[in-house]
Amino acid sequence: MLVRAAPCPDPALEARTAMPRLAPTPPLRSSAFTLVEVLVVMGILVLLLAILFPAVAAIRRNQKIERTKATVEAIASGIQAYQNDWGVYPPCEFVAGVNRGNRSLVALLNVKGGRSAPYLPSAFYEDGEIDRPLLLDEWDRPFIYFDTSAMKGATVHTYDIPGDPNVRPAKGTADYCNFGRFQIWSAGPNERNDHGRGTAQGADDIANFVTSGQ
Repeated sequence: MLVRAAPCPDPALEARTAMPRLAPTPPLRSSAFTLVEVLVVMGILVLLLAILFPAVAAIRRNQKIERTKATVEAIASGIQAYQNDWGVYPPCEFVAGVNRGNRSLVALLNVKGGRSAPYLPSAFYEDGEIDRPLLLDEWDRPFIYFDTSAMKGATVHTYDIPGDPNVRPAKGTADYCNFGRFQIWSAGPNERNDHGRGTAQGADDIANFVTSGQ
């Protein structure tokens, strides 16, 4: 009986049919942040906010100051235009010793028929009427207005800011700037009535006049 010899293996065939060897895979590394990394990022954000917040607050404060200055100028121009039309400044309307100057402005700068009317920019009006009971600054505080042309000696008044207890007699020109005309001012960023004194006197009122510092 003949025995068939086993065929010799073909090295080239074995190389083609052999399973490819896979390179060993490196161990997986977690992609999550560690607690230290999170704390570092939070620290950087807090530092950035600490740097940026005062700068943003200062920018907003300066913007309010500039808008209030523009409003004071606009109201002062309207008051002067009213006087040109009617020959008098809007009176302060002293009632029970309280200065009602701001309310007087709202009422009288609404007047129709004057050559220069309307006396304020269109932003103050809605449907042809001033749409607020008081003229407010950027800090929602009422502007303070005095018709100094009508003030007499020993007149006693309080300022037209709710809750302000300051009382001051009008004894003459030394007590008021623009005596014989009018005064209008905002209490400024500190929202405290400094009697119209500005930054030159260490205060921050925004006025249509410059005080000598009292």
